[in-house]
Amino acid sequence: PRGQGGALLAQSLDCSEVPGALKQIDAGNGQVFGVNDAGNIYTLYGDNWVQLPGALKHVTVGPAGVWGVNNNNNIYKLVGGSWQQTTGLLKQIDAGGDQFVAGVNMNDDIFSLPAPVALTVDPLPWVNIAGKLKYYSCGLWGCWGVNSADDIYFRTGVTLDHTEGSNWQHIPGKLSMIEVGTDGSVYGVNSAGQIYRRYSKGGFLPIKSGPFRAVP
Repeated sequence: PRGQGGALLAQSLDCSEVPGALKQIDAGNGQVFGVNDAGNIYTLYGDNWVQLPGALKHVTVGPAGVWGVNNNNNIYKLVGGSWQQTTGLLKQIDAGGDQFVAGVNMNDDIFSLPAPVALTVDPLPWVNIAGKLKYYSCGLWGCWGVNSADDIYFRTGVTLDHTEGSNWQHIPGKLSMIEVGTDGSVYGVNSAGQIYRRYSKGGFLPIKSGPFRAVP
């Protein structure tokens, strides 16, 4: 995984350009959603982007459904083709966990929403997780985040019954944002816009897996 002197080795991916312009995009459960600079929301059907009603600054799709937050940090879930507002305020949200939702607010406080929970519950039982992060993303095998200094952390002990987890494990490197796929893969972007992926041999090992490698 590393060359001489510990240098990171480049990993080539087969990428193709998709028509359109988005400022934020998320994929999960075979679906793709995104928002553009104007806050318009789109989902990809085949090769075409279809606009959805509403306006968001961040949208997420995963096992917990489709969620988003708007410019006022209000939280919404897509239910039956319509956006239903829920209680709470978040600036970034992630639905990639094992049927639960997580995110951070405008003060970098971290929250998770245990599953299953009915949206009619008022207020929703958001659980505050110790620490400060500017971006937090979960997959079926754990949650990752980055703080205001671009330090990378992995949250241990996260389960469906204990979505707040147990402890923070610091991971070497610097990233401005990080995303976890539903297949357990972990991607990130640094302050220079370079893309990284975390690899491991023989399966996904969150703590002892290989290093992040640059993706050209």
